[in-house]
Amino acid sequence: MAQALSTAEQPLGRGRIVTTKRGRCVVLAEDGPRLVLCPLYEAPDLHHRADIPLSWRDELILGLKQNAVIRAIPFLKQRNAVIAEDAYISALTLTQLRLRTHRELQISTLESKRLPLFSGRPIRHSAHLRHLT
Repeated sequence: MAQALSTAEQPLGRGRIVTTKRGRCVVLAEDGPRLVLCPLYEAPDLHHRADIPLSWRDELILGLKQNAVIRAIPFLKQRNAVIAEDAYISALTLTQLRLRTHRELQISTLESKRLPLFSGRPIRHSAHLRHLT
């Protein structure tokens, strides 16, 4: 198991594994006091289109069971609300995560643009729309 470090002791970087109240996550990006994280799941019962399977190397290093995935649905978390572990995902998995997250945000934007046509609600600009353009 990876040793936990204080986030103030060592800078976080892309691909770093952190622990939150929701469980283990991967740091996708840093934005000052906030982090963009993607959750790690050990052998989920249901698979999502945004799931990226971990390689056996990543599973071994992180001490995870077989069929672990990273869900490429990012969320924001304050830096002081996470505990950094001394572990990283591989560069290949990080590249896959970044590409899949971008694709998932594009699909989500497309779905949210279509939603008002069916629901009768007006289109509003959301925060993730600005980051894609």
